[in-house]
Amino acid sequence: MKAKINLLNIKSYLVGKFRYACYDSRWSWLIRRHILEQIKWRIEVMDPLCYSEGSCRLCGCTTTALQMADKACDKPCYPAMMSEFKWEMFSTRSYLVHDKETSRFWQIKNGRVKNFKD
Repeated sequence: MKAKINLLNIKSYLVGKFRYACYDSRWSWLIRRHILEQIKWRIEVMDPLCYSEGSCRLCGCTTTALQMADKACDKPCYPAMMSEFKWEMFSTRSYLVHDKETSRFWQIKNGRVKNFKD
């Protein structure tokens, strides 16, 4: 399945490519800390096959630029990019968070990502 061409996907593509260019460069300071943390976490929890193949098996987008976009994974491996407060609650306190984009609840429990439909 290829990604649909729409405004959200175009914006996500551009944001992901911009962050990808900044990520391991002298311009990494342009990416806010909580976004950088989420990018690193998304790369850790993404499907290992997608990572090793260099592209998402569902949409065909390039990894790891895909993990740097704001949108959620279609599979779903991870939720949409979270605000600083929401990320803090999710990552350090294992709070249950709701992602409107995927209509799922997400939680880190015992070092593993859990998600379920609402």
